[in-house]
Amino acid sequence: MKINYIAYLDPFRHFNGGGEMIMRSVIECGRRRGHDIKITSIDPLQRDLHALPDITILCDVFNCPGSLRRKFSAGFLSRIIRNHRFVHFDNAYVDCCNMPYLPCSGRVSDVCSFKKKMPLRERIDRRVIATKCSARRKIVRRLYVESEFNVFLSPLHQKTVSSILGIDRPFFLLKPTIDFKVFRNSNALRDIDYVFAGVYCEAKGSRNLMDCFQNRSERLLIIGPRLDDAALPNFEFAGKVPYTEMPKLFNRAKTFIYLPRWPEPQGRVVVEAALCGCRLETNDMVGATSFDFDIENPENFSDPNTEFWRKIEKTTGARP
Repeated sequence: MKINYIAYLDPFRHFNGGGEMIMRSVIECGRRRGHDIKITSIDPLQRDLHALPDITILCDVFNCPGSLRRKFSAGFLSRIIRNHRFVHFDNAYVDCCNMPYLPCSGRVSDVCSFKKKMPLRERIDRRVIATKCSARRKIVRRLYVESEFNVFLSPLHQKTVSSILGIDRPFFLLKPTIDFKVFRNSNALRDIDYVFAGVYCEAKGSRNLMDCFQNRSERLLIIGPRLDDAALPNFEFAGKVPYTEMPKLFNRAKTFIYLPRWPEPQGRVVVEAALCGCRLETNDMVGATSFDFDIENPENFSDPNTEFWRKIEKTTGARP
């Protein structure tokens, strides 16, 4: 099949985000199945399109809210939507919210109360001058309503986006795309009480962690960038750690703790930690734990990328 992949970020040129890790593995799987996939992106700016694609994948097209870089125009996206069959792929909430980390947690209204509280100067700097909820934009609804189906990362993710937009559309849930041969329980000595991995910020639960450990003596190892200065004496910040070292750290940890404020689309690290044998301490805002299967069992992660491409091939009637 001839396939156009259109996204704000080229996943082969950006290596930090979980969404880009997912999309790299998805595209690589499609190419192994013989599909000719061309990539159009804003960062880096490139335009490579099949004139007559069998199907187009639109993915996180409004990513990087607040960026001063060029954006896809509504006219360009409208032409794609009008002229081509397409599926829409969500790795977060960037296509229905132009604020970082979905500040309303999905409790939307026509006017965004968070934008309304922001000083005009800050709204200008973030390029969110209008206070209207971006989910109300016509082009946003068209992305979801006119797609063949929408792709989400968990049942919680699908439920939240569908509630924000007030839609009930066909969808596909992409299970975590994790190498369970790397992330596995090696039965090592567990000498770390608690570990958290990810961006240490309000949306990811920094304040919830503060409340949780206020009266605890155990130490918490925090792996990843730090955007919140709030901390307790028993918090140890390791900063960024090479991805190849994560299985070793998870195999040393007794408990992986994750208590986000926002409805985490998936929470890849939660699954990675579970596969490494960590006990999980989470809340009901973690997409990974909203699946109806045991995320500690590697048998439940049998090639989700192939499942996705079979869905695409069935939709178009094409053979791999």
